[in-house]
Amino acid sequence: MKKSILKNLDMSDGMVVTLAMLREYPMQYIGVIGLDGKPKVKAFEFKFEEDGKLWFDTVRGKETWKEISQHPDVEITVADNETMDWIRISGKVRMQDDEKHRQKVFEASPILRKYYSGSKAESVVPFTLDNVRVEVSSLEPEIGTHIYKL
Repeated sequence: MKKSILKNLDMSDGMVVTLAMLREYPMQYIGVIGLDGKPKVKAFEFKFEEDGKLWFDTVRGKETWKEISQHPDVEITVADNETMDWIRISGKVRMQDDEKHRQKVFEASPILRKYYSGSKAESVVPFTLDNVRVEVSSLEPEIGTHIYKL
């Protein structure tokens, strides 16, 4: 049986716990408000951490870019069905459309390099989250639930 990665972490350090979870489960799900006003959940990928900020990306002109441009409050989650560990990250999207961060999201993601290289690269828009709240939980009684502000 798979063991919880949370058992080996310093649960007092919210960034350490958050990064461990995001790296352990590289495909997360982001909840957004759709253009029709209804909630949408989409597969998503964490890219990197820099100066205490979590970085992701979207593609200019795509549905998700339009949605988070209009409704920047999002929630990202992932769970493990074996360990019953989960994380929920909420925050407000802040686009950072610059070459430095674009290069960093490409360095962090083979998926981006495969599908958005060359002339398509400029359409990739890095973003971070402001006002971040993280909730990490496990059904393991000794772990419980922890809430962090990042």
